[in-house]
Amino acid sequence: MNPRETDRGAWWLVAQRDFWYRLRDKGFMVSTGITMTVLTGVILISANSGGGTPTFDLGLLGSGSGRLGPLVMQAADAQGAKISTTPVADRAAAAAGLEDGSLDAVLLDGERLLTRDGAPAELEGAVQTAVVADGIRATLEANDVPADQIAQILNPAPVPVETLEPQDPNRETNSTVAFITVVVLYGQLFGYGFWVATGVIEEKASRVVEILLSTIHARQLLAGKILGIGTLGLLQLVGIAAYSVALASLTGALDLPSHALGTAALAIGWFVLGFAFYASLFAVAGAIVSRMEELQNAIVPLNLVILVSFFVSIGATSDPGSTLSRIASIVPFSAALCMPVRISLGSATLLEIVASLIVTIGSTALLIPLAGRVYSGAVLRTGARVKLREAWRSAS
Repeated sequence: MNPRETDRGAWWLVAQRDFWYRLRDKGFMVSTGITMTVLTGVILISANSGGGTPTFDLGLLGSGSGRLGPLVMQAADAQGAKISTTPVADRAAAAAGLEDGSLDAVLLDGERLLTRDGAPAELEGAVQTAVVADGIRATLEANDVPADQIAQILNPAPVPVETLEPQDPNRETNSTVAFITVVVLYGQLFGYGFWVATGVIEEKASRVVEILLSTIHARQLLAGKILGIGTLGLLQLVGIAAYSVALASLTGALDLPSHALGTAALAIGWFVLGFAFYASLFAVAGAIVSRMEELQNAIVPLNLVILVSFFVSIGATSDPGSTLSRIASIVPFSAALCMPVRISLGSATLLEIVASLIVTIGSTALLIPLAGRVYSGAVLRTGARVKLREAWRSAS
């Protein structure tokens, strides 16, 4: 049948139908709940992981240990740790403190370190450093070196560190934000792309597509489906991003840099580009098969491409300037996952960003009509899996 002239806005009706249908779907509620729960757990664990300065309690038994106490605390500060010292009356009190956990170790007469089952590396290192410093001080005092010179020798000024490339003080935080961005984007691209494919199969199985195509072009039906499901995915991503940023800020899990909201906006923008690219391919995968059981085999190539892109993008969080990361941020199959990582880490140049946008948008603009033709040639055919060449030739 020839579509009516009034079908020009029918794609918008299809978009609304798919949006509200998927919004009320239990799968959407469950996936949203699982995502929020996982992110909440990750953020709360990070907030309570004790990732700050390691702190230890050291007992001091004997006059020699009392002399070393200040040196131990000073050595710990230099190593990024904190040690609190407590005088201990005798060996029995030292053993009791180690047993009940109030002490991590006890220094005996400045000569031996007593522990319950081994001393933490930071604590042992601080004690060893203090013993060496005490020996140096004793030698200097025996040779009548002035006290101010002894203090200068034992507390030298730190050696300035100069780097050829400027270091970002927020690098670790940015990497964490980038990692979370990649994981969420991967889930969104795959999950909503799969929904497009299953939506196509459901319409074929229920014969609804035959009714729809009596009043609307196949390409418009495809466009409406992608728009409706994509809009739902976009709103969910915005909600997830806002929730994650707010919870991380409130719990102190991350010392979010000022551009964290910019990173979230990047993820949202690249989701739109990535979804527009992949949704057409998922729709084709759904159109060439007739049963859900066949869909898994049809989308295997897409799954592999997205999975490889995901792992490459995870690698980019630690080495965004590598050749592989640079290439992956340009190639349209992986740009939506890799480029926002490189941008958030400050590794992508303006030229690379522009090139990635041009390639991704251009590839999507080229892919959509091609996918639309294959979709229109296969969506009405049931039974055996339709070959792409046959779908292309039979398209009207």
